Parts: sequence; C-alpha cells; structure tokens
Amino acid sequence: MKKILLHDFQYNIGGPRTVIDRIASSYLSKKYDFVRIVQTETCGFNLIKAIRFVFHYKKIIDREHGDCIYVCGLQYIGFLMTLAAKLSNVKKIFIVVHGSDWDVKDHSIRRCILKYIIEPMEIRLADKIATVCDNEQHVVRPLMLAKKDANVGTIYNTFPNIDEKSVPSGRLHGSLNIGNDKIIVASVGRVVERKGHQYIIDAIKQCKDTAFVFVIIGDGDYIEKYKDECSEEIKGHRLFLLGKRNDVTDLLKDVDIFLFASLNENHSLALLEAVNMKCAALVTNVGGNTEIIKNKHSGIVIPPCSADAILSGLASLKSEDIRTQYAEAAFNEAKMKFSEEKTLGKLEQIFDAD
Repeated sequence: MKKILLHDFQYNIGGPRTVIDRIASSYLSKKYDFVRIVQTETCGFNLIKAIRFVFHYKKIIDREHGDCIYVCGLQYIGFLMTLAAKLSNVKKIFIVVHGSDWDVKDHSIRRCILKYIIEPMEIRLADKIATVCDNEQHVVRPLMLAKKDANVGTIYNTFPNIDEKSVPSGRLHGSLNIGNDKIIVASVGRVVERKGHQYIIDAIKQCKDTAFVFVIIGDGDYIEKYKDECSEEIKGHRLFLLGKRNDVTDLLKDVDIFLFASLNENHSLALLEAVNMKCAALVTNVGGNTEIIKNKHSGIVIPPCSADAILSGLASLKSEDIRTQYAEAAFNEAKMKFSEEKTLGKLEQIFDAD
C-alpha cells in the first residue's frame, strides 16, 4: 500500500481543505495509506521564519517516508511546502493548483516576485502538476515550457456526494420568516472584495423589485460594509447577514438563485454545492465558473465588476420555470462531468505511476 502525504490545513482555508477531506474519505482510502501533513503555522515574508518553516515541515515529511506528497499550491505557502518536500525523503511531489498569484490583478513588487520568481521555481521543483480547472492551465503552461511532461492537465474537484432529495426544506424560510412567494438570492463564501461583494452591495441597493430577498452566508471584512451601506435593506428584511454557518447544505435547499459574483475563481466547491442543491446559478465569467455553468443553458453567466449585470441576471431568473430548467441542466451535467470516477480516477493514475 503506497503512502500518500496530503498537505492539509489546521486553520480554515476554504476549498483546498474540503478537497483534502474528500480525498481522504473517498474510496481511495482503501487503496492508499493517506497521511495528513497538517500545516499549523504560517511565516509571512520573513526570511528567517520561512527557513524555519521549511525545515520544520521537512522533518515532519521525513518521518513518514512517503511515496508521494500532494501539495496545495501554487502561491507562497505552496512554494515553501514544496521546497520542504524537495529537501525531504519523499519520492514524488505532486502539486495541484487551487489558485495562483497570476489570478490577482495586483502589480506590486511583492506580487510580481510571487508571479515571476516564486511560482515558476515551485513548478520546477514538482514532479507532476495539475490544475483544478481548465482555465488555470493558462498559468501553468507558459511556466512549464521546460517540463511539459510534468503537466498532467486538469483534475476537477469532485461533485458533492449528497442526495438533494434527502435534505429537508424550509430551514431558511422558517428561521428568517421569509414567505414562500419571495425569491431567495444567496451568496456563500468569504465576504471579501475578491468575491465581488461591492458589486452585490451596489446591486442590492439598486434593486427595486421586492420579490427578491438577499442572504449573505460567510464572514469577512465586507460584512461591515454591508452593515454600513445596506442598513435600510437589513431593517426592511430584504437582506440577511448570516455569518459563517455549518449548515450551508440545509440552507441552500431553500435558495432559489445562487449569486456568485467572484472577480477570479478556480473550480468552486461552493458553486458545485449550490448546483447539487438545484439552485439556479448566476455567475461571473471568470476562472472555472463557465466550466460548470453554460450561459442560458444551465444558468446565467455575466461579466464581473458590474452591479447592472447582476440586476439583469436576476431579472432573467425571475421565472420559476426558467430557474428549474437551468438548475436541472446544471445538476445533470455537473454530476456526470465531475463524478468521482472522472476526478479521483485521475488522481489514482498519478499516485500509481512510478
């Protein structure tokens, strides 16, 4: 039985941690000995702390004598963990790109160092590398000209294994006292600028159609902006800020429209979970969103950074029949395209390779 080390996170890291959890609890756990290399600390851009970080995790990796390590990269922490693995006794380093600094529109010196020096160095240290959506290949391919054989392509995140029919409805309606005649529009995830929340705020303030009720699930620095800029909507029970929740699946059961206004994105687990709960999707045309949702076929796709586009998309989804049609199409296609056989099957091939 091969020993596979999984780069895991003790702190809440969102998507990548959920991916690791799903891999470790999948059918692959009967074939491989999965060991989590739990990252419990960060080091910032302090050179001394970074060196300590690398040698600390090198020792942890050395103790396991692993056949392969799965590193959540790229970015700075991914580079440090990859460097630790390279200096260790692990036999193979496999990087899966869950995000890159190339996705961020920031031309600061620090960001340029990450883009043009750190991430290319990390790629050269890897034995194999994959992305979680086809869109991210635009980052990997130019950086891998000297190591084309190392790029194994896209390994999508797996579709949730939750039976939508088994999830009871009514929790969101009941807890918030929202009438069944209202259209619930929800955003789930980090409430930060990169998730497009300023444009959601602007759209809520401009929305005159009282049929729509907005629910924000998650936490982040934009929660305070919602409170400051949308105080009237909150008082009027047209906007609800629920904070971080552990019952998101149950809440999504009552959601009519899943609003995903991200400015950059990979293969979003939050979007897949909404599709699994048969929410109609309104998404921006960034990253892997359009690999899940096809415009006017399985949802509505809009440009990012536009409150007007959000409002237009909501108007397009006001019809219940249209929402049902799109939600069913998205569910059926995603369930097949992102099945365990197609996603974890590719991981299995990587782990099995010598």
